[in-house]
Amino acid sequence: MSTGGGGAVKRAERSVLGLRPATLAALVAIAVLLVPLSMLSQPADSSSPGGQLARLRSRYGLSQAELGEVDPASETMRFATLGLKNVAVTLLWDRANHYKKVEDWTNLSATLEQMTKLQPNFYSVWDFQAHNLSYNISVEFDDFNDSYAWVMKGIEFLRQGIGLNRREPRLLGRMGWFIGQKIGRADEKKQYRRLFKADDDFHERDRPGRTLPERDNWLVGREKYLAAQQLADSGAPLKTTPLIFHSEPMMTAINHARALADDGTFGTAGRDAWSLAGEELRRFAMREIPTSWDVPIRLGLEEAETERAERLATEIEALLPGAFAAAVAAQREALSADQRAALDTPPSERNERQQGLAFSAEQALKVTWPMVARDAPAPVRERARELARQHQEAQETATMIRRYRDIVNFNFWRATCESEVTDRMLRAREKTWEGEREFAGARLQPAKAAFEEAFDAWREVLDASRVLREDQLVADDLAEIVGRYRRVLEQLDEPFPKPFILQDMLDRAAPADGATAD
Repeated sequence: MSTGGGGAVKRAERSVLGLRPATLAALVAIAVLLVPLSMLSQPADSSSPGGQLARLRSRYGLSQAELGEVDPASETMRFATLGLKNVAVTLLWDRANHYKKVEDWTNLSATLEQMTKLQPNFYSVWDFQAHNLSYNISVEFDDFNDSYAWVMKGIEFLRQGIGLNRREPRLLGRMGWFIGQKIGRADEKKQYRRLFKADDDFHERDRPGRTLPERDNWLVGREKYLAAQQLADSGAPLKTTPLIFHSEPMMTAINHARALADDGTFGTAGRDAWSLAGEELRRFAMREIPTSWDVPIRLGLEEAETERAERLATEIEALLPGAFAAAVAAQREALSADQRAALDTPPSERNERQQGLAFSAEQALKVTWPMVARDAPAPVRERARELARQHQEAQETATMIRRYRDIVNFNFWRATCESEVTDRMLRAREKTWEGEREFAGARLQPAKAAFEEAFDAWREVLDASRVLREDQLVADDLAEIVGRYRRVLEQLDEPFPKPFILQDMLDRAAPADGATAD
Protein backbone atom coordinates (compact mmCIF):
# COMPACT_ATOMS: atom_id res chain seq x y z
CA MET A 1 0.00 0.00 0.00
CA SER A 2 2.75 2.39 1.00
CA THR A 3 4.68 1.54 -2.15
CA GLY A 4 1.69 2.29 -4.33
CA GLY A 5 1.07 5.59 -2.55
CA GLY A 6 4.69 6.63 -2.97
CA GLY A 7 4.46 5.90 -6.71
CA ALA A 8 1.46 8.20 -7.07
CA VAL A 9 3.31 11.03 -5.32
CA LYS A 10 6.30 10.57 -7.54
CA ARG A 11 4.13 10.61 -10.67
CA ALA A 12 2.52 13.86 -9.47
CA GLU A 13 5.91 15.37 -8.78
CA ARG A 14 7.12 14.37 -12.22
CA SER A 15 4.01 15.92 -13.76
CA VAL A 16 4.57 19.21 -11.95
CA LEU A 17 8.24 19.17 -12.79
CA GLY A 18 7.35 18.53 -16.41
CA LEU A 19 5.17 21.72 -16.62
CA ARG A 20 7.46 23.96 -14.69
CA PRO A 21 9.97 24.84 -17.43
CA ALA A 22 7.23 25.95 -19.87
CA THR A 23 5.54 27.97 -17.18
CA LEU A 24 8.78 29.60 -16.20
CA ALA A 25 9.57 30.36 -19.84
CA ALA A 26 6.18 32.03 -20.30
CA LEU A 27 6.64 34.08 -17.16
CA VAL A 28 10.11 35.12 -18.22
CA ALA A 29 8.81 36.08 -21.69
CA ILE A 30 6.04 38.15 -20.16
CA ALA A 31 8.49 39.88 -17.86
CA VAL A 32 10.85 40.62 -20.76
CA LEU A 33 8.00 41.98 -22.93
CA LEU A 34 6.82 44.27 -20.15
CA VAL A 35 9.92 46.40 -20.57
CA PRO A 36 9.40 47.44 -24.25
CA LEU A 37 5.64 47.59 -23.74
CA SER A 38 6.15 49.98 -20.86
CA MET A 39 8.51 52.09 -22.93
CA LEU A 40 6.03 52.18 -25.80
CA SER A 41 2.76 52.70 -23.94
CA GLN A 42 3.66 54.71 -20.86
CA PRO A 43 1.16 57.58 -20.62
CA ALA A 44 2.35 61.18 -20.53
CA ASP A 45 2.05 63.20 -17.35
CA SER A 46 3.24 66.51 -15.96
CA SER A 47 6.74 65.19 -15.32
CA SER A 48 7.27 62.95 -18.35
CA PRO A 49 6.36 63.03 -22.05
CA GLY A 50 5.44 59.34 -21.76
CA GLY A 51 6.35 56.43 -24.00
CA GLN A 52 6.86 56.33 -27.73
CA LEU A 53 3.14 56.04 -28.50
CA ALA A 54 2.31 58.98 -26.21
CA ARG A 55 4.99 61.09 -27.89
CA LEU A 56 3.69 60.19 -31.35
CA ARG A 57 0.13 61.09 -30.33
CA SER A 58 1.38 64.40 -28.99
CA ARG A 59 3.48 65.14 -32.09
CA TYR A 60 0.60 64.55 -34.48
CA GLY A 61 -2.11 65.96 -32.22
CA LEU A 62 -3.96 62.66 -31.84
CA SER A 63 -4.38 62.45 -28.09
CA GLN A 64 -7.62 63.62 -26.51
CA ALA A 65 -5.73 66.32 -24.62
CA GLU A 66 -4.40 67.61 -27.97
CA LEU A 67 -7.79 67.41 -29.68
CA GLY A 68 -9.69 69.14 -26.90
CA GLU A 69 -10.88 68.92 -23.33
CA VAL A 70 -10.91 65.49 -21.67
CA ASP A 71 -14.41 64.40 -20.62
CA PRO A 72 -14.19 61.78 -17.81
CA ALA A 73 -17.70 60.49 -18.55
CA SER A 74 -16.79 60.00 -22.19
CA GLU A 75 -13.58 58.15 -21.37
CA THR A 76 -15.42 55.92 -18.89
CA MET A 77 -18.13 55.00 -21.40
CA ARG A 78 -15.56 54.10 -24.02
CA PHE A 79 -13.71 51.83 -21.61
CA ALA A 80 -17.01 50.24 -20.59
CA THR A 81 -17.71 49.08 -24.15
CA LEU A 82 -14.73 46.67 -23.86
CA GLY A 83 -13.52 47.38 -27.38
CA LEU A 84 -17.00 47.31 -28.92
CA LYS A 85 -17.35 51.09 -29.23
CA ASN A 86 -17.90 51.01 -33.00
CA VAL A 87 -20.65 48.41 -32.67
CA ALA A 88 -22.35 50.51 -30.00
CA VAL A 89 -22.11 53.64 -32.14
CA THR A 90 -23.61 51.83 -35.14
CA LEU A 91 -26.56 50.70 -33.04
CA LEU A 92 -27.03 54.22 -31.67
CA TRP A 93 -26.99 55.71 -35.20
CA ASP A 94 -29.73 53.29 -36.24
CA ARG A 95 -31.74 54.21 -33.18
CA ALA A 96 -31.21 57.93 -33.80
CA ASN A 97 -32.44 57.62 -37.39
CA HIS A 98 -35.54 55.78 -36.14
CA TYR A 99 -36.32 58.45 -33.55
CA LYS A 100 -35.87 61.16 -36.18
CA LYS A 101 -38.34 59.44 -38.54
CA VAL A 102 -40.99 59.12 -35.84
CA GLU A 103 -40.21 62.66 -34.54
CA ASP A 104 -39.44 61.42 -31.05
CA TRP A 105 -37.18 64.36 -30.24
CA THR A 106 -36.66 63.53 -26.57
CA ASN A 107 -35.26 60.06 -27.24
CA LEU A 108 -33.35 61.33 -30.28
CA SER A 109 -31.67 63.94 -28.11
CA ALA A 110 -30.78 61.34 -25.45
CA THR A 111 -29.40 58.95 -28.07
CA LEU A 112 -27.23 61.59 -29.66
CA GLU A 113 -25.93 62.61 -26.24
CA GLN A 114 -24.75 59.02 -25.77
CA MET A 115 -23.09 59.12 -29.18
CA THR A 116 -21.16 62.26 -28.27
CA LYS A 117 -19.77 60.44 -25.26
CA LEU A 118 -18.63 57.50 -27.38
CA GLN A 119 -17.41 59.64 -30.30
CA PRO A 120 -16.49 63.06 -28.88
CA ASN A 121 -14.25 63.81 -31.88
CA PHE A 122 -16.72 62.86 -34.62
CA TYR A 123 -17.87 66.07 -36.34
CA SER A 124 -21.13 64.69 -37.75
CA VAL A 125 -22.49 63.78 -34.30
CA TRP A 126 -22.17 67.36 -33.05
CA ASP A 127 -23.53 68.86 -36.26
CA PHE A 128 -26.46 66.42 -36.39
CA GLN A 129 -27.47 66.97 -32.78
CA ALA A 130 -27.09 70.76 -32.92
CA HIS A 131 -29.22 70.90 -36.07
CA ASN A 132 -31.80 68.68 -34.38
CA LEU A 133 -32.05 71.01 -31.37
CA SER A 134 -32.02 74.33 -33.22
CA TYR A 135 -34.05 73.40 -36.29
CA ASN A 136 -36.20 70.32 -35.62
CA ILE A 137 -37.19 70.66 -31.97
CA SER A 138 -37.42 74.47 -31.89
CA VAL A 139 -40.21 74.54 -34.50
CA GLU A 140 -42.39 72.32 -32.32
CA PHE A 141 -43.13 75.29 -30.05
CA ASP A 142 -45.61 78.05 -30.87
CA ASP A 143 -44.23 80.59 -28.41
CA PHE A 144 -41.15 82.26 -29.94
CA ASN A 145 -39.55 82.50 -26.49
CA ASP A 146 -39.63 78.70 -26.16
CA SER A 147 -38.44 78.10 -29.72
CA TYR A 148 -35.61 80.62 -29.21
CA ALA A 149 -34.54 78.69 -26.10
CA TRP A 150 -34.19 75.50 -28.19
CA VAL A 151 -32.29 77.35 -30.89
CA MET A 152 -29.80 78.44 -28.26
CA LYS A 153 -29.57 74.89 -26.89
CA GLY A 154 -28.30 73.79 -30.28
CA ILE A 155 -25.77 76.62 -30.31
CA GLU A 156 -24.61 75.79 -26.78
CA PHE A 157 -24.32 72.15 -27.82
CA LEU A 158 -21.92 73.24 -30.56
CA ARG A 159 -19.94 75.16 -27.96
CA GLN A 160 -19.55 71.90 -26.01
CA GLY A 161 -18.33 70.15 -29.17
CA ILE A 162 -15.87 72.95 -29.88
CA GLY A 163 -14.39 72.50 -26.42
CA LEU A 164 -13.74 68.81 -27.16
CA ASN A 165 -12.48 69.51 -30.70
CA ARG A 166 -10.19 72.51 -30.58
CA ARG A 167 -8.76 71.74 -34.04
CA GLU A 168 -12.04 71.40 -35.93
CA PRO A 169 -12.78 74.65 -37.85
CA ARG A 170 -16.06 73.28 -39.17
CA LEU A 171 -17.68 73.31 -35.72
CA LEU A 172 -16.84 77.00 -35.28
CA GLY A 173 -18.21 77.58 -38.77
CA ARG A 174 -21.43 75.77 -37.92
CA MET A 175 -21.81 77.87 -34.79
CA GLY A 176 -21.42 80.97 -36.95
CA TRP A 177 -24.03 79.61 -39.37
CA PHE A 178 -26.58 78.87 -36.62
CA ILE A 179 -26.12 82.27 -34.97
CA GLY A 180 -26.35 84.07 -38.29
CA GLN A 181 -28.77 82.07 -40.41
CA LYS A 182 -31.10 80.44 -37.89
CA ILE A 183 -31.56 83.59 -35.81
CA GLY A 184 -31.40 86.00 -38.75
CA ARG A 185 -33.43 84.09 -41.36
CA ALA A 186 -36.21 82.39 -39.38
CA ASP A 187 -39.82 83.50 -39.69
CA GLU A 188 -39.43 84.87 -36.16
CA LYS A 189 -36.18 86.68 -37.02
CA LYS A 190 -37.31 90.03 -35.59
CA GLN A 191 -38.09 88.46 -32.22
CA TYR A 192 -35.02 86.19 -32.32
CA ARG A 193 -32.66 89.06 -33.13
CA ARG A 194 -34.11 91.11 -30.28
CA LEU A 195 -33.87 88.20 -27.82
CA PHE A 196 -30.31 87.43 -28.92
CA LYS A 197 -29.16 90.98 -28.25
CA ALA A 198 -30.70 90.81 -24.77
CA ASP A 199 -29.30 87.33 -24.02
CA ASP A 200 -26.81 88.26 -21.28
CA ASP A 201 -26.17 84.61 -20.37
CA PHE A 202 -24.92 83.79 -23.86
CA HIS A 203 -22.84 86.92 -24.39
CA GLU A 204 -21.19 86.88 -20.97
CA ARG A 205 -20.25 83.25 -21.47
CA ASP A 206 -19.21 83.68 -25.09
CA ARG A 207 -17.27 86.97 -25.00
CA PRO A 208 -17.75 89.25 -22.02
CA GLY A 209 -17.81 92.96 -22.70
CA ARG A 210 -19.65 93.02 -26.03
CA THR A 211 -21.43 96.33 -26.55
CA LEU A 212 -25.07 96.30 -27.62
CA PRO A 213 -24.34 97.00 -31.33
CA GLU A 214 -21.75 94.19 -31.31
CA ARG A 215 -24.42 91.78 -30.08
CA ASP A 216 -26.07 91.70 -33.50
CA ASN A 217 -26.41 88.02 -34.44
CA TRP A 218 -24.74 88.53 -37.82
CA LEU A 219 -21.70 90.20 -36.25
CA VAL A 220 -21.37 87.44 -33.64
CA GLY A 221 -21.68 84.86 -36.42
CA ARG A 222 -18.91 86.66 -38.28
CA GLU A 223 -16.71 86.42 -35.17
CA LYS A 224 -17.15 82.63 -35.21
CA TYR A 225 -16.23 82.40 -38.89
CA LEU A 226 -13.16 84.54 -38.33
CA ALA A 227 -12.09 82.27 -35.45
CA ALA A 228 -12.61 79.25 -37.71
CA GLN A 229 -10.48 80.90 -40.40
CA GLN A 230 -7.69 81.58 -37.93
CA LEU A 231 -7.80 77.95 -36.81
CA ALA A 232 -7.56 76.74 -40.41
CA ASP A 233 -4.73 79.20 -41.14
CA SER A 234 -2.81 77.84 -38.14
CA GLY A 235 -2.69 74.39 -39.73
CA ALA A 236 -5.89 72.70 -38.55
CA PRO A 237 -7.27 70.44 -41.31
CA LEU A 238 -10.14 71.98 -43.26
CA LYS A 239 -12.41 69.15 -44.39
CA THR A 240 -14.81 71.27 -46.42
CA THR A 241 -14.84 73.42 -49.58
CA PRO A 242 -12.28 76.22 -48.96
CA LEU A 243 -13.98 78.67 -51.34
CA ILE A 244 -17.34 78.57 -49.56
CA PHE A 245 -15.76 78.35 -46.10
CA HIS A 246 -13.64 81.48 -46.61
CA SER A 247 -16.53 83.43 -48.18
CA GLU A 248 -18.64 83.22 -45.00
CA PRO A 249 -17.15 86.21 -43.09
CA MET A 250 -17.92 88.36 -46.13
CA MET A 251 -21.46 87.01 -46.45
CA THR A 252 -22.27 87.46 -42.75
CA ALA A 253 -21.05 91.08 -42.94
CA ILE A 254 -23.26 91.61 -46.02
CA ASN A 255 -26.22 90.01 -44.24
CA HIS A 256 -25.61 92.29 -41.26
CA ALA A 257 -25.78 95.38 -43.49
CA ARG A 258 -28.92 94.12 -45.23
CA ALA A 259 -30.58 93.33 -41.89
CA LEU A 260 -29.98 96.90 -40.72
CA ALA A 261 -31.62 98.19 -43.89
CA ASP A 262 -34.61 95.88 -43.30
CA ASP A 263 -34.86 97.31 -39.79
CA GLY A 264 -34.89 100.85 -41.16
CA THR A 265 -31.37 101.72 -40.01
CA PHE A 266 -29.65 103.97 -42.55
CA GLY A 267 -27.31 106.96 -42.39
CA THR A 268 -23.91 106.51 -40.75
CA ALA A 269 -24.73 103.13 -39.21
CA GLY A 270 -25.87 101.74 -42.55
CA ARG A 271 -22.84 103.10 -44.39
CA ASP A 272 -20.47 101.70 -41.75
CA ALA A 273 -22.09 98.27 -42.04
CA TRP A 274 -21.57 98.23 -45.79
CA SER A 275 -18.01 99.51 -45.36
CA LEU A 276 -17.33 96.51 -43.12
CA ALA A 277 -18.81 94.22 -45.77
CA GLY A 278 -16.55 95.82 -48.37
CA GLU A 279 -13.50 95.27 -46.16
CA GLU A 280 -14.38 91.60 -45.76
CA LEU A 281 -14.91 91.25 -49.51
CA ARG A 282 -11.49 92.76 -50.26
CA ARG A 283 -9.87 90.49 -47.67
CA PHE A 284 -11.59 87.49 -49.24
CA ALA A 285 -10.52 88.64 -52.71
CA MET A 286 -6.82 88.53 -51.75
CA ARG A 287 -6.97 85.24 -49.82
CA GLU A 288 -5.21 82.33 -51.48
CA ILE A 289 -7.84 79.70 -52.37
CA PRO A 290 -6.89 76.10 -53.28
CA THR A 291 -8.44 74.80 -56.50
CA SER A 292 -9.20 71.44 -58.05
CA TRP A 293 -6.33 72.14 -60.50
CA ASP A 294 -3.86 72.13 -57.57
CA VAL A 295 -3.04 75.76 -58.40
CA PRO A 296 -4.03 78.32 -55.73
CA ILE A 297 -5.79 81.47 -56.92
CA ARG A 298 -6.85 84.86 -55.58
CA LEU A 299 -10.30 86.00 -56.69
CA GLY A 300 -9.25 89.64 -56.83
CA LEU A 301 -6.61 89.02 -59.51
CA GLU A 302 -8.77 88.13 -62.52
CA GLU A 303 -8.49 91.59 -64.05
CA ALA A 304 -4.72 91.64 -63.46
CA GLU A 305 -4.30 88.24 -65.12
CA THR A 306 -6.47 89.29 -68.06
CA GLU A 307 -4.41 92.46 -68.51
CA ARG A 308 -1.20 90.41 -68.29
CA ALA A 309 -2.46 88.08 -71.03
CA GLU A 310 -3.34 91.04 -73.26
CA ARG A 311 0.05 92.65 -72.66
CA LEU A 312 1.86 89.41 -73.50
CA ALA A 313 -0.25 88.94 -76.63
CA THR A 314 0.74 92.43 -77.78
CA GLU A 315 4.40 91.63 -77.12
CA ILE A 316 4.26 88.36 -79.07
CA GLU A 317 2.41 90.06 -81.93
CA ALA A 318 5.22 92.62 -82.13
CA LEU A 319 7.73 89.74 -82.17
CA LEU A 320 5.77 87.72 -84.79
CA PRO A 321 3.71 90.30 -86.72
CA GLY A 322 0.73 88.76 -88.52
CA ALA A 323 1.60 85.21 -87.51
CA PHE A 324 -1.52 84.65 -85.39
CA ALA A 325 -3.94 85.91 -88.06
CA ALA A 326 -2.12 83.82 -90.68
CA ALA A 327 -2.52 80.70 -88.52
CA VAL A 328 -6.24 81.35 -88.13
CA ALA A 329 -6.60 81.88 -91.87
CA ALA A 330 -4.71 78.65 -92.57
CA GLN A 331 -6.93 76.72 -90.18
CA ARG A 332 -10.04 78.14 -91.82
CA GLU A 333 -8.73 77.33 -95.27
CA ALA A 334 -8.26 73.74 -94.11
CA LEU A 335 -11.95 73.41 -93.21
CA SER A 336 -14.21 71.45 -95.47
CA ALA A 337 -16.84 73.24 -97.53
CA ASP A 338 -19.57 71.75 -95.32
CA GLN A 339 -17.84 73.06 -92.16
CA ARG A 340 -17.53 76.56 -93.59
CA ALA A 341 -21.17 76.49 -94.66
CA ALA A 342 -22.21 75.36 -91.18
CA LEU A 343 -20.24 78.22 -89.60
CA ASP A 344 -21.87 80.73 -91.95
CA THR A 345 -25.35 79.47 -91.00
CA PRO A 346 -26.89 81.30 -88.00
CA PRO A 347 -26.88 78.99 -84.92
CA SER A 348 -30.68 79.11 -84.60
CA GLU A 349 -31.08 77.85 -88.19
CA ARG A 350 -28.59 74.96 -88.08
CA ASN A 351 -29.87 71.40 -88.31
CA GLU A 352 -28.40 68.62 -86.20
CA ARG A 353 -25.70 67.75 -88.78
CA GLN A 354 -24.70 71.40 -89.18
CA GLN A 355 -24.44 71.81 -85.41
CA GLY A 356 -21.90 68.98 -85.31
CA LEU A 357 -19.96 70.41 -88.24
CA ALA A 358 -19.94 73.88 -86.72
CA PHE A 359 -18.66 72.53 -83.41
CA SER A 360 -15.80 70.64 -85.05
CA ALA A 361 -14.96 73.72 -87.12
CA GLU A 362 -14.88 75.97 -84.06
CA GLN A 363 -12.54 73.53 -82.31
CA ALA A 364 -10.22 73.54 -85.34
CA LEU A 365 -10.15 77.32 -85.38
CA LYS A 366 -8.98 77.60 -81.77
CA VAL A 367 -5.49 78.86 -82.44
CA THR A 368 -3.25 79.63 -79.46
CA TRP A 369 0.02 81.50 -79.19
CA PRO A 370 1.95 78.35 -78.17
CA MET A 371 0.79 76.80 -81.48
CA VAL A 372 2.03 79.85 -83.38
CA ALA A 373 5.32 80.06 -81.42
CA ARG A 374 6.27 76.51 -82.40
CA ASP A 375 6.81 77.65 -85.98
CA ALA A 376 8.50 80.97 -85.15
CA PRO A 377 11.80 81.82 -86.92
CA ALA A 378 14.84 80.40 -85.16
CA PRO A 379 16.30 83.73 -83.93
CA VAL A 380 13.17 84.55 -81.91
CA ARG A 381 11.74 81.07 -81.35
CA GLU A 382 12.81 80.60 -77.74
CA ARG A 383 11.62 84.08 -76.75
CA ALA A 384 8.31 83.54 -78.55
CA ARG A 385 7.77 80.19 -76.85
CA GLU A 386 8.43 81.64 -73.40
CA LEU A 387 6.07 84.56 -73.98
CA ALA A 388 3.44 82.17 -75.35
CA ARG A 389 3.79 79.97 -72.26
CA GLN A 390 3.29 82.97 -69.98
CA HIS A 391 0.32 84.12 -72.07
CA GLN A 392 -1.37 80.72 -71.82
CA GLU A 393 -0.70 80.60 -68.06
CA ALA A 394 -2.27 84.06 -67.58
CA GLN A 395 -5.31 83.11 -69.68
CA GLU A 396 -5.85 79.83 -67.82
CA THR A 397 -5.47 81.54 -64.44
CA ALA A 398 -7.99 84.23 -65.39
CA THR A 399 -10.44 81.56 -66.58
CA MET A 400 -9.98 79.59 -63.37
CA ILE A 401 -10.59 82.68 -61.24
CA ARG A 402 -13.69 83.55 -63.28
CA ARG A 403 -15.19 80.11 -62.66
CA TYR A 404 -14.58 80.32 -58.93
CA ARG A 405 -15.97 83.86 -58.83
CA ASP A 406 -19.19 82.63 -60.42
CA ILE A 407 -19.66 80.05 -57.67
CA VAL A 408 -19.85 82.73 -54.95
CA ASN A 409 -21.37 85.45 -57.19
CA PHE A 410 -18.30 87.54 -56.46
CA ASN A 411 -18.83 90.23 -59.13
CA PHE A 412 -22.36 90.95 -57.93
CA TRP A 413 -21.38 91.25 -54.28
CA ARG A 414 -18.40 93.45 -55.12
CA ALA A 415 -20.62 95.77 -57.17
CA THR A 416 -23.17 95.77 -54.33
CA CYS A 417 -20.62 96.66 -51.65
CA GLU A 418 -19.22 99.44 -53.84
CA SER A 419 -22.69 100.86 -54.57
CA GLU A 420 -24.23 100.56 -51.11
CA VAL A 421 -21.86 103.09 -49.50
CA THR A 422 -22.78 105.83 -52.02
CA ASP A 423 -25.26 108.58 -51.22
CA ARG A 424 -27.49 107.62 -54.16
CA MET A 425 -27.85 104.01 -52.97
CA LEU A 426 -28.43 105.03 -49.36
CA ARG A 427 -31.15 107.36 -50.60
CA ALA A 428 -32.66 104.62 -52.80
CA ARG A 429 -32.76 102.14 -49.89
CA GLU A 430 -34.14 104.61 -47.38
CA LYS A 431 -36.86 105.96 -49.67
CA THR A 432 -37.84 102.43 -50.70
CA TRP A 433 -38.18 101.48 -47.03
CA GLU A 434 -40.23 104.63 -46.34
CA GLY A 435 -42.51 103.93 -49.29
CA GLU A 436 -43.22 100.38 -48.12
CA ARG A 437 -43.82 101.58 -44.56
CA GLU A 438 -46.28 104.25 -45.71
CA PHE A 439 -48.01 101.79 -48.03
CA ALA A 440 -48.40 99.27 -45.19
CA GLY A 441 -49.96 102.04 -43.11
CA ALA A 442 -52.37 102.98 -45.94
CA ARG A 443 -50.83 106.47 -46.24
CA LEU A 444 -51.02 106.55 -50.00
CA GLN A 445 -49.79 110.03 -50.96
CA PRO A 446 -46.64 109.80 -48.78
CA ALA A 447 -46.06 106.27 -50.13
CA LYS A 448 -46.31 107.49 -53.71
CA ALA A 449 -43.88 110.36 -53.10
CA ALA A 450 -41.36 108.09 -51.34
CA PHE A 451 -41.48 105.44 -54.07
CA GLU A 452 -40.94 108.02 -56.80
CA GLU A 453 -37.94 109.48 -54.98
CA ALA A 454 -36.59 105.96 -54.58
CA PHE A 455 -36.97 105.23 -58.31
CA ASP A 456 -35.04 108.40 -59.21
CA ALA A 457 -32.22 107.28 -56.92
CA TRP A 458 -32.36 103.73 -58.27
CA ARG A 459 -31.95 105.09 -61.79
CA GLU A 460 -28.72 106.78 -60.74
CA VAL A 461 -27.48 103.61 -59.06
CA LEU A 462 -28.18 101.42 -62.08
CA ASP A 463 -26.68 103.89 -64.54
CA ALA A 464 -23.48 103.83 -62.48
CA SER A 465 -23.20 100.01 -62.24
CA ARG A 466 -23.45 97.73 -65.26
CA VAL A 467 -23.27 94.62 -63.03
CA LEU A 468 -26.32 95.65 -60.98
CA ARG A 469 -28.14 96.86 -64.08
CA GLU A 470 -27.76 93.46 -65.74
CA ASP A 471 -28.43 91.29 -62.68
CA GLN A 472 -31.66 89.27 -62.76
CA LEU A 473 -32.23 89.32 -58.99
CA VAL A 474 -31.98 93.11 -58.89
CA ALA A 475 -34.53 93.32 -61.70
CA ASP A 476 -36.89 90.92 -59.91
CA ASP A 477 -36.58 92.79 -56.58
CA LEU A 478 -37.27 96.12 -58.24
CA ALA A 479 -40.26 94.64 -60.07
CA GLU A 480 -41.77 93.68 -56.69
CA ILE A 481 -41.27 97.22 -55.38
CA VAL A 482 -42.78 98.67 -58.54
CA GLY A 483 -45.71 96.29 -58.12
CA ARG A 484 -46.48 97.84 -54.73
CA TYR A 485 -46.12 101.32 -56.23
CA ARG A 486 -48.61 100.29 -58.92
CA ARG A 487 -51.11 99.25 -56.25
CA VAL A 488 -50.71 102.66 -54.59
CA LEU A 489 -51.57 104.34 -57.91
CA GLU A 490 -54.56 102.07 -58.43
CA GLN A 491 -55.97 103.03 -55.03
CA LEU A 492 -55.36 106.70 -55.84
CA ASP A 493 -57.00 106.13 -59.24
CA GLU A 494 -53.91 107.49 -61.00
CA PRO A 495 -52.31 106.10 -64.18
CA PHE A 496 -48.96 104.32 -64.21
CA PRO A 497 -46.36 106.76 -65.63
CA LYS A 498 -45.22 106.28 -69.23
CA PRO A 499 -42.38 106.19 -70.00
CA PHE A 500 -41.45 104.67 -66.67
CA ILE A 501 -38.03 105.54 -65.29
CA LEU A 502 -37.12 101.87 -64.58
CA GLN A 503 -38.83 100.33 -67.61
CA ASP A 504 -35.65 98.52 -68.72
CA MET A 505 -35.55 96.67 -65.37
CA LEU A 506 -39.23 95.75 -65.61
CA ASP A 507 -38.62 94.36 -69.10
CA ARG A 508 -35.78 92.24 -67.71
CA ALA A 509 -37.72 90.97 -64.66
CA ALA A 510 -39.34 87.55 -64.56
CA PRO A 511 -43.10 87.72 -65.28
CA ALA A 512 -45.08 88.37 -62.11
CA ASP A 513 -48.46 89.79 -61.21
CA GLY A 514 -48.23 93.56 -61.51
CA ALA A 515 -44.53 93.50 -62.27
CA THR A 516 -44.60 95.13 -65.68
CA ALA A 517 -46.19 98.23 -67.08
CA ASP A 518 -49.10 98.00 -69.51
